[in-house]
Parts: sequence; structure tokens; C-alpha cells
Amino acid sequence: MCLQNIYLLLVLLYYAQAELFTAKPKDVEEFEGQIATLKCFLGEFIEAKYVVSWWKAGSKLTEQNEVVTMDERMTVNLDELPYPGAFSYSLLITNILLKDEGGYHCQIDRTPPITSGIARLTVLQVPSVEYPKCTKSANSYIVGSQVKLTCTCELLSPPVNLVWSREGSFILPMDIQTEELEDFVYKHYIFTAQKDDNDATFMCQQKTKIIPKIQNCTIRNLNIQYRPEVKIQHTSALFAKIDSILFCQSFANPPVTGFKWTFTPVLNAYEYITDGQVLTLTKLSMDRNGTRITCSAENKIGIGRNTMTLHMTKEIRRNDNIQKNDNDLEISPEAEENNLDIYGKDNPSISLYVVIIIIILVVIIVVVVVIIPVYYQCFCKTRTTINTSGREIYQPTVYYDPRDRSSNSGLYDRSLPRLPNTGHYGHWRHSFASQVPEDLDQQGYMYIEERNGQNTL
Repeated sequence: MCLQNIYLLLVLLYYAQAELFTAKPKDVEEFEGQIATLKCFLGEFIEAKYVVSWWKAGSKLTEQNEVVTMDERMTVNLDELPYPGAFSYSLLITNILLKDEGGYHCQIDRTPPITSGIARLTVLQVPSVEYPKCTKSANSYIVGSQVKLTCTCELLSPPVNLVWSREGSFILPMDIQTEELEDFVYKHYIFTAQKDDNDATFMCQQKTKIIPKIQNCTIRNLNIQYRPEVKIQHTSALFAKIDSILFCQSFANPPVTGFKWTFTPVLNAYEYITDGQVLTLTKLSMDRNGTRITCSAENKIGIGRNTMTLHMTKEIRRNDNIQKNDNDLEISPEAEENNLDIYGKDNPSISLYVVIIIIILVVIIVVVVVIIPVYYQCFCKTRTTINTSGREIYQPTVYYDPRDRSSNSGLYDRSLPRLPNTGHYGHWRHSFASQVPEDLDQQGYMYIEERNGQNTL
């Protein structure tokens, strides 16, 4: 009896080893909507004796060549290979969905059942071109309030990575809050609004390992509102008995809606003129030195103020042709602070020197560029003449040197050349010479001989 049990155990081990799967099914990765194929291979399998099936977790999907689950996207094939007892068992899933992702294995139905290794099906999802989406919690924010920027993408497999950046600089992940809700992922960037955040640009980048392309969305020109920042400025030192202009400079979002000037102690109405941002002090006396002047600017967010103390110097009297010594002027501390030097680089006389130099340069340029070329064209250039047929006739420059000589002695003047026709010296000669610039070496002479009242050449 004991020997029979040992024999039976050996037989079971033999068949179990003979019907083992030859290898573990391979893992499969496929894009959503495509076809996924899972395969397992059997050795020494007797089709008429045993049944093989596909399983996902604890659910049976197929049995031999039939699909037992209610899913029309699945098909199964048990194909015999060209080796005795060797088979390939394939499961095809068309138009795969994210829910198909998971572990699959083959099983031979016997006692005890024999199972293959697990094959992992991974469904790859491509992000939609509609994502990511960037949103902000409000159209505008007041300085000190909370700003919430949100980047939204789909909940995919594999997961995508969302990265926030500001003006090209990445924001640390520790400053980002992540939230998953239904089929979407939200990345929130929350911070306190500052004036420097006004007009800032924020970008959210979406990255995934399955495609190299990076998709992004942008929030531009963030609107951060703040009350006016005010500063009183003036362009020169303030002198008694001379009109002075002060300017109320402001920075605000939204723009300033109104300006107001106040004085401590109060100035008389005839001592100043206000025009919005501009204040004109009309010939104040030295008694007003130390007056506190305040400019207030207001927008819908609030009011901003700036106050300055009036520091004036004594009245300056200068003749246009006489410049005083520097010791004759009193410069206020505020003028010294603003580097206002009355006889320094802002002196109008220096500007006059610059103007004179510029005028001289302009005259030189006009002479060189305009007058000299025009003079040459009009007086030095060779002129041409056109005949009746329209042809140009060149007119060289010619000068004449007439000479008339005669001999009263009746003798030939041997200083004269011989006559061309007789070879004798002439009594009288009228000659002229012409010189052409293009042919300076050529000279021409014409001789006239008068005999018995006749002219002979």
C-alpha cells in the first residue's frame, strides 16, 4: 500500500512537470485605444484532456477557444505549434481602456491547477491637446490678499508632471499644493500679492515620458492693485522772491483719480497755484522757509501721501553779462543733496557754447559738401554744345595771345619766323596761339602778310 502511494505521487509529479508552461508571459505596454496581445506557451499539453484559460486577478476570461466574459472586445486563440504537444494561447483585447490595465495569467484546469506567471498590461494614455489649463481665482488682487493660480490636467497613466514657473524661473515643488478630484489633477500655486507681482507672467508646463512634446498654459499680466506711492520733486533750488515749481510724482494701480496739496502753516491763496500734480509757488518770501508741503494722491484702493519741508535760499540778482562769485550765493541743504549746482554743468552759458560749436560745424559741412561741388560744376567743368542734329560738340578751353609787329626800316624783322610760302622774313605778322587742356604740347600759328594792299596767309 505504501509503495502504491509512492508510485502515484511520482506519476502526478511527472505529469505536472510535463504540463508546465514553458515561460512566463511577457509584459505588454500599449496606447489607449490600440490592440493589446497577451501570449502564454504550453509544452506537453494534451488539448483533448486538459482545458487552458485566461484569468485577470480572480476573474475567468476565456476557456480554450471561447470567451466566457461579457466583453466583445476580447478574442482568444489556442494554436498548435510545429512541435509535439506545444501550443500558443493568445488573448487579444481591441480598443483597450484604462480599466484593462492589470495582471493576467494562464491556467490549466486540473487537480491541482497549474498557473503561468503573471503578465502586466500597461495602458499608456496620451494627454489631450486641451490640457493643461491655467486659471486664477480672481481677475484682480489687492496687495496683501491671497493669490491662487491653478493648473489642471487629466488623471492619466502614466501620470503627467506639472511644473509652475514665473518669468522663466521654476517655482519650488514645496510651494505647490496637489489635489486629485475625479479624473483630474490640480496643481495650486498660492502666495500673498505684492506690488512687484503686478504684470507678472506665470506658466505651467505639462510633461509626460511617453511623448517628448511639452504642453503649457500661461497666465499673463497679473493685476495687482495698490494705493498710490507719492514723492514730491523739484528740478532746481528754491529761491525767495522767485517762482518755483514742485511736481507730485505717483505710482499706482489703478491710476490716481485726484491730487491734493496742503500746507503747514497755511499759505495765502496768492502764494501758490495748483494744477493737479503741479504746484507753483509764486515768489514766496524768506518768512515761508520751513513750511511743510504735503501732496496726497488717491485711487479706489486708498490714499498715498508725501511731505517735504520747504528750504529756500535768498533772492539771487544777476546781470546777464556779469557772473557773481560762488560765495555770493546761499545753496540750501536740499539743493546740495540733489547735486544742484547753479554754476555747474546745468549753466545755460555752457549750452550757448555748444550751440555756437554746432553752428560752426554745420557751416563747414555746408561749404565742403555743397558750395565747393557747385562751384566746380559751374565754373571748372568743361562745357558741351549741341548742334542742330542733337549731337554734342566738345568745346575746349581756348585762350588767345595776339601779337602785332611791324618794321619801319623796310628790313625784314629777323625776330619773326620765315613766311611759309616764300621762306623770307616778313615785315609784319599778326599771330595768335591756342592751347587746349587735353593737348598741352600742341601750338598753332597763323601768319598774315600784307603786300600791295593784299593779305597773304
